[in-house]
Amino acid sequence: MHDLATVSVIQDIRPIEGKDRIVLATVENYHSIIQKDQFSVGDRVIYIYYDAILPEKPEFEFLRKRCWSEKYKGFRIRPMKMGGEVSEGLVMPLSILPGSEKLATGTVVTTQLGIRRYDPEESVPVLNTGKKWWLKYRVIRSLLKFLGIGKPKKAKGYPKQLPKSDEENIEKIWDRVRNIEDEFIITEKMEGSAAMYLLDRKGKVHSYSHNWEVDRTGVWGEIASTLEMERKLKMVTKAFGRRIAIQGEICGPGIQKNIYHFPSCRFFLYGAYCVDDGKRLQYSDLEKIASLTGLEMVPFIRRGHILDTVDGILSDCEGHSVFGEDIPREGLVWRTEDGKVHFKAKSRSYKVWFS
Repeated sequence: MHDLATVSVIQDIRPIEGKDRIVLATVENYHSIIQKDQFSVGDRVIYIYYDAILPEKPEFEFLRKRCWSEKYKGFRIRPMKMGGEVSEGLVMPLSILPGSEKLATGTVVTTQLGIRRYDPEESVPVLNTGKKWWLKYRVIRSLLKFLGIGKPKKAKGYPKQLPKSDEENIEKIWDRVRNIEDEFIITEKMEGSAAMYLLDRKGKVHSYSHNWEVDRTGVWGEIASTLEMERKLKMVTKAFGRRIAIQGEICGPGIQKNIYHFPSCRFFLYGAYCVDDGKRLQYSDLEKIASLTGLEMVPFIRRGHILDTVDGILSDCEGHSVFGEDIPREGLVWRTEDGKVHFKAKSRSYKVWFS
């Protein structure tokens, strides 16, 4: 995931057709709308990324009409569309942070500005396909909250050698990957909740959401049960001769917007690691795991090579999901066969729609 605010440089500025007072600036490979003649190419600025919540301070008051969130008591920066262009962040002068002119380009200034991450509470939906499942979910969740057990505790023993599911945005790592000549495997980025499953040394299955160990909580525990994860992981352990952790996305009712209209939750495999040393398995190993266990993999799109520009990659990821022409695609994930290089390209139009 990207930082929330950095000292940056304006890479490019271009006009917006039909607009005289605003232009489109490129900073950190992201597009942001700014006032015409406010900045020039090469200017050092403070760039604030989307998903940031800014504190209630005079320098941010101009955002109140568009960005104030009473729930989060701050100004939430989100992707938005203006003048036919998508603006993904906020470009501010160095003057909003005294002393920042002495800081090196790339310095993270999130804490100094009092910025928080927009991080809505991870929901704990339950598998239920009845007509009133949402009402039941809300009632159950309220009861759990009243009893003080509505939110899972953070796992104390989350395996440090195993990475969480975040893929870097292509904007963030473009300079590191632009000249890679390897072939990439390109898959659809699924909208859902991250899940990881592994066996401990005693053969017991452990379930993890993005942040917590959630053995018997919500969809993570339900998926572990309904898909017989313990039995399948034992099959994988036997086949590979070592304990393997599998990662995937759970999609379905109660998870984000369930854009796929799945009537029940489904698990889509996208990663696997050796539990003991954290080594990432190759894509062919994922295919072997899927074949062995019957688990679904994230939808395969194609194989290909790095495109010429960031904008080319982001334009390429636009479109509809494999699950329906009326379903927007969140984006694409690129990874080399050995898994050593991987990143995500999120659709700009999806980001505006979802936010």
